[in-house]
Amino acid sequence: MNIRLAKFISILFHPAIYPLVGLYFIFEYLPYHYPRNVVLLSLLMVFCGTYLIPVLISILLYRFRVISSLMMEKASDRRWPYTIGALSFFLTSQLIKSAGLAAEAHQYLAGAAYVILLHLVLLSFLKSSAHLGGLGGFLGMLMAVSAKYSLNLLPFIAGLILVAGIVASARLSLKAHDGKELVLGFSSGLLIVFSTVYFLH
Repeated sequence: MNIRLAKFISILFHPAIYPLVGLYFIFEYLPYHYPRNVVLLSLLMVFCGTYLIPVLISILLYRFRVISSLMMEKASDRRWPYTIGALSFFLTSQLIKSAGLAAEAHQYLAGAAYVILLHLVLLSFLKSSAHLGGLGGFLGMLMAVSAKYSLNLLPFIAGLILVAGIVASARLSLKAHDGKELVLGFSSGLLIVFSTVYFLH
């Protein structure tokens, strides 16, 4: 794959987008009915908790030379951002839960936090793909709600599998990961988030 195209695909399908997209899907397609302002405030909360705060802290870590690059190509550069990200995701999930919103919303974010923690633990051995972890987690959530509510989400699921293949190809072209790291990222996201959304209450 062309390097410019691979970089564009990596940016377009950055793992930071999935919490927002996932929460929007839950509010729009599941049998919950919330006022539009509640949905917007919830999405703003998720944006701040899963994107804005982790990004700002990562910038501070870079400025204070705790990490050597914001691209986090080295496994060592991912330890602090992953730790902060997992904590931020989990706290955001608890805020969503305490607000009495859709159970799947806080389960999805909690599952994502567990995926990040697993990837953090594995950093000593390999650098699991966050891109594929995010995609796998989103797919796991779709499969879980499809099974729970008997929804026909096959077009979404098929499309997401196709996107995962394209993103995996892009990450390989950029030499960001090897095949094992891509498979581990995707499968861990899929299995952990599916289990969290389907089995936990």
